[in-house]
Amino acid sequence: MQNILIGPQGFIETAGESIYFESYGSGEAVVLCHGKGGNHAIWYQQVPILAQHYQVITWDQRGFGRSSNRLGKAGPSAAAEDLQALLDHLQVKQAHLVGQSMGGWAVMASTLLWPERTKSLVLADTLAGLAPPAILDEYIAASKKRGTAPKPTHLSMDGHAIIAADSAEKNLTRAFLYNQIGRSNGPVPADASERIREANFDLEQVGKMETPVLFIVGEHDAIFPPDMIRRVATVIPHAQLVEIPEADHSPYFETPEEWNRVVLDFWKSQK
Repeated sequence: MQNILIGPQGFIETAGESIYFESYGSGEAVVLCHGKGGNHAIWYQQVPILAQHYQVITWDQRGFGRSSNRLGKAGPSAAAEDLQALLDHLQVKQAHLVGQSMGGWAVMASTLLWPERTKSLVLADTLAGLAPPAILDEYIAASKKRGTAPKPTHLSMDGHAIIAADSAEKNLTRAFLYNQIGRSNGPVPADASERIREANFDLEQVGKMETPVLFIVGEHDAIFPPDMIRRVATVIPHAQLVEIPEADHSPYFETPEEWNRVVLDFWKSQK
């Protein structure tokens, strides 16, 4: 493995908030946008691999990791604006955008507002604000049925909704690390889920997008099941879809080698 160039890192000040970011590698820009269970550090299995070919940018959405949420406006719209401010700061004219779960809403909002700045779009285990009303109702009903898990009294990796139930058996230290990274966020913005559900984009506008789009979903994703993602993917006529075997809601974390391969192949196909 080659040495990885360490690029700019630190904070940008935008819209009254401090947004943390890191950059590695060189070449075409790639921006990785985390889900509600992560922050910039959750991509540790992607950055050193992707940065051998691309400039890889990770960042913390408002209220996650090291980024502030002083004004209490965290959500897809704010994330899209912060993402554009970050690209401006790094003088990146166009980037491949990757959105995991919650991050899918951020990259979709950004792409619809500034399509010329998105070279391609990877929507990983996310509805990304593209669900027709019937599918959205189905998702909300399933979310309510799952409810909120009680605070654990023992250190256990089992039963985590975001990673596979047998993750601890496969790799105990990696499952532990996932929980540690998530815990480093502190309290998730109280209205995060509500703001995500309310961010539904114009499906007619989405259907006219010319940006290359790849949907990825884990075979056993209980939050956004493959069948649901397949139906959502039809909103974009030219979109590709790949189902990752033996993964739950976070294939990038659970099966990183396969996830990385799929994404790299997708980007190579755009050249």
